[in-house]
Amino acid sequence: MRKRVFLFMGGPSAEHSVSVVSGTGMARALDARKYAIHPVLIAQNGEWIWSSKPLSPYQAQNFSVNFFAGAENGMQKKLRPSLEELKPIDVALIALHGRFGEDGHIQAMLNYAEIPYTGSGMLSSALAMDKIKSKEIFKANDIPTADFKVWQREFFSKELIEETFKNLGSPIVIKDPLGGSSLDMGFAKNAEEAGKLCEKLFEKSSRLLAEAFIAGQEMSCGYIEGCKPLPPTEIKMTTRDFFDFEAKYNGEVIEITPAEIPESLTKKIQDLARKTHYALDCEVYSRTDIRIDKDGQLFVLELNTLPGMTPTSFLPQQAACIGLDYPALVEVLIEKSMS
Repeated sequence: MRKRVFLFMGGPSAEHSVSVVSGTGMARALDARKYAIHPVLIAQNGEWIWSSKPLSPYQAQNFSVNFFAGAENGMQKKLRPSLEELKPIDVALIALHGRFGEDGHIQAMLNYAEIPYTGSGMLSSALAMDKIKSKEIFKANDIPTADFKVWQREFFSKELIEETFKNLGSPIVIKDPLGGSSLDMGFAKNAEEAGKLCEKLFEKSSRLLAEAFIAGQEMSCGYIEGCKPLPPTEIKMTTRDFFDFEAKYNGEVIEITPAEIPESLTKKIQDLARKTHYALDCEVYSRTDIRIDKDGQLFVLELNTLPGMTPTSFLPQQAACIGLDYPALVEVLIEKSMS
């Protein structure tokens, strides 16, 4: 009997469109003869759209978001339904990114409904999503990370900005700790620039992360439990100063997989990605972003519990280097999550 896979994509976050691309790639990659695939689109307004009928092999191979507009596909629509209405489900394949998908919310719902799902659990998802909490865990586990300060809106002042520049140097990176895909962040070279950026960011968040900028090479390295170590990807900027949302998705970077670095450095990056994965108590897979300074020291920027899964994302690129093509990678994530 085919395993019933409900594939969640979309979501209410700013990364909705990227999630749809990840979900589309996963639907096309899965073997519809082995899996009964039920795509679930979560709209940004909280409406869920899903099919009571699994995809046919043809529909899976040619899947697109237009599928959800097809009345003939047994579509159901409901604002924030109970997961009981979607059952029976053997496993939830999560292609969501950002808020609701990556921050522990849907994981908590799936836990309550006793539905297995891909990736990390509720707590590790929430901790990894919160850049302040994750950095505190890095420090507690001797994982190198950039020095930082936490700014709270209630106690924010010009004096605090000036003190931070004195302690961290210039420039500093200022982030919404719950932002994703390098959204809601920016650089500041002085107190005036920091003040303007914080005025905007404090509209969304009551806390901000102010972090020392680590100049140097940027790497990203995935980790899949029980698999060969994945090679890191080097990220080289072409037109921008840092790897932001536009650079990621407008092709303004050069991605080199595997990174053209000494084998000894590759191993250090792989070991650090593995250590970071377990420090946050992650499960099945993750991807860690790392900076290497001019002295060759490694610093963890953040860990992603649900890294991008478009066919050209870093994790699929890296998996291909160890013999896992995209369909095999998706299947590995499902099977490991169910075991």
